[in-house]
Amino acid sequence: MRLPRFTGMSAFWLTWLGLLLSFTGSSLTRFGLSVWVFEQTRDPEAYSAILFFATIPLAFGSLVAGPLVDRWNRRQVLIVGNIVASLPTLVIMLLFFVNQLAIWHLYVALFINGLANAFILPAFDASIRMLVPKEQLGRASGMSQMIQSLGTIIAPPIAGFMLVQFGLGSVFIVDYLTVTAAVLALTVVFIPQPGDGEKPVSSVWQDFVFGLRYITERSPFVFLMVFLTLVIFTQSFVYALSGPVVLAFGDEATLGLVYGAFGIGGLFGAVLVGITGGAKRRMNGVLLGTMGMAIGAILCSLRPDILWTGGGVFLFGLSMMYMISLNRTIYQEKAAPEVLGRIFAFRVAIGVGAQAVGLLLSGWLAANVFEPAMQAGGDLAATFGGLLDTGEGRGAALLILITGVVLLVVTVIAALLPALRNLEDHLPDYVAPEQPDPQVPEGGTIAVPR
Repeated sequence: MRLPRFTGMSAFWLTWLGLLLSFTGSSLTRFGLSVWVFEQTRDPEAYSAILFFATIPLAFGSLVAGPLVDRWNRRQVLIVGNIVASLPTLVIMLLFFVNQLAIWHLYVALFINGLANAFILPAFDASIRMLVPKEQLGRASGMSQMIQSLGTIIAPPIAGFMLVQFGLGSVFIVDYLTVTAAVLALTVVFIPQPGDGEKPVSSVWQDFVFGLRYITERSPFVFLMVFLTLVIFTQSFVYALSGPVVLAFGDEATLGLVYGAFGIGGLFGAVLVGITGGAKRRMNGVLLGTMGMAIGAILCSLRPDILWTGGGVFLFGLSMMYMISLNRTIYQEKAAPEVLGRIFAFRVAIGVGAQAVGLLLSGWLAANVFEPAMQAGGDLAATFGGLLDTGEGRGAALLILITGVVLLVVTVIAALLPALRNLEDHLPDYVAPEQPDPQVPEGGTIAVPR
């Protein structure tokens, strides 16, 4: 019996639900593995290295993922990508159950998983434009960003409970159940392909160069990418160091609650965009979001206390998801659908590359410079100890504080630059070519580009 196919908004919602389940399962595993690594080492550098190997393959993979996503069937890319992303988890699970799991195994597994995600992320972002009416793009982008927010909310408390009650192996099993549900959901949706359905005659490299040229010929896209790359670089410091900061004064349950606060904040940010469509002046909303991220980073660094840290990461998550949703909407409104896969993949490659550098640098700085300097009697303890306290985790907190101040300065500078502040005025919305009227002779309709 042939399965029914869901189209349009029904297909969007079913795909959204499937990917939500898959991302939640992956979040369970990442949380469990990150806690396992830190408990094995008590080393911020080792902790950030795990995050690095989960991130850097997105940069490499995105260099080819964009052109291929625009050439291939996007639904099939989502299905195969989810299956491939789950295979390393199977290997890690088997190694864990036979007591042979080592940290370097995680590096390899996370690298392969990241390569698969490099195809999933741009495929889904590019598919939204083909499923959702233009007037709903802002809300759809908010809902898309909510996938990661909900995963962050749901996964840490559940994973913390499972780790205590059932062990790390139970997390792997649930991860597999969620990816199975995602693949089943994707098998019954229909995602239209952009263009006329003809096979491309250009090479993958030519497609990549075309996508890159499409961006560079539109200077507002370049300004936006440079700004967001700087924001993502600073964001990676908070991402890498918040775990060691919390585990220095709390346990796995405390870390789960703090990560849950980040996820709840992200959910609020995504829902805000999903309900309202976000700021009408998208760039103003982006700048407001980065300002909130800076303030959140500063707050979460001030005290080794769950209220301060949780409140700071809540604001950080809310602001970041609001900002990312509006950033994505700008591309969806301004770029042609047939190049969105390449644009999103190129954006991911640059952003993830900056994030990967930030992850390695933050871990090294925390372990070798700031943590020793913030111990009792350390070089920076007398200067910052009264504000942040001293001891384990406070060096990482100082580095987060500095990151928040830098992000605040970058945002103020960006707001003062007309090329960024008025970006949307210099780049008109994409207008699809008019379809020929059946009663008009061939060639009688002219598409007016904007």
